[in-house]
Amino acid sequence: MQTEKPKVNIAKPVMAKVFDLLIIALFASCLLYLFLQWNQLPEQIPAHFGADGEVDRFGSRFELLLLPAIAVAMWIGLWFLEKYPHVYNYINLKPDNVEIQYRYGVIFMNIVKNISTLLFIFIIWQMTDIALGLTESLNMPIFIGIMVLLFGSIGYYMYRVMKL
Repeated sequence: MQTEKPKVNIAKPVMAKVFDLLIIALFASCLLYLFLQWNQLPEQIPAHFGADGEVDRFGSRFELLLLPAIAVAMWIGLWFLEKYPHVYNYINLKPDNVEIQYRYGVIFMNIVKNISTLLFIFIIWQMTDIALGLTESLNMPIFIGIMVLLFGSIGYYMYRVMKL
């Protein structure tokens, strides 16, 4: 039988707030760029990329609007989840480490939320640039770098909580 986890008010760290503002500014810039380029976009744009970063499927430019919608829905959902660390599943949660586990959880959720959104920003920007003929393929070093940041953060979080 599972006992109810205590509810502890964990203040959001200043760096998490700064990270949120940075990602929101980048996302707004990306949407502005998309809006300004919309009339120049061809009817068919890159819609999927292979492992080498080359376009392997084209679709309607309206498919490009799905990415910001998914990014916003995901960011808002993770933002709400970030506010309620007592609902997460924890490894090794004990009465003496509840506060630090919750603090780690809030930071972890903030990082996952923002790096995932950064990935969407990058893909939207790249799809727009490829459609406009400004670049040939997905910039794989940047894509891989963002993925390493995302999964590296998850690994680091797991390492930290396993040590508690």
